[in-house]
Amino acid sequence: MKSIKLQATAVGMALVFGASLAFAQQPDVHDLKPVHGGVVSQANHKEFELVIKPDSTQLHVRDHGKPMDLSQASAKLTVLDSGQKQELTLTGQGALLKGNGVQLKGSAYTAVATVEFANKKKTTVRFKVQ
Repeated sequence: MKSIKLQATAVGMALVFGASLAFAQQPDVHDLKPVHGGVVSQANHKEFELVIKPDSTQLHVRDHGKPMDLSQASAKLTVLDSGQKQELTLTGQGALLKGNGVQLKGSAYTAVATVEFANKKKTTVRFKVQ
């Protein structure tokens, strides 16, 4: 009788523990839809949107959909377009990082941004447009 109760308790505990593990391992869902007309990528649980125009380049960062204060942040951006490499420095301006514009030669490009936040933590994010 004791062994049946012990087995039932063990099975019940295994079910509860297994369910809690499954709940804890759910993916961190991010909305990767562009808000500013750019291309969106994700890194370190943040959403990054890169907007490249001939007159300015902008990088918007959201943490679970909420814009971040980037006034004390900066970024180095490398754009690879038609076999040519362009490097830019983006500076924080409120809710975005902004720098000089880029004249893209084609519609496909790859960009890599290394963002340094106010707390000195760095995140590297890659964008690919085909």
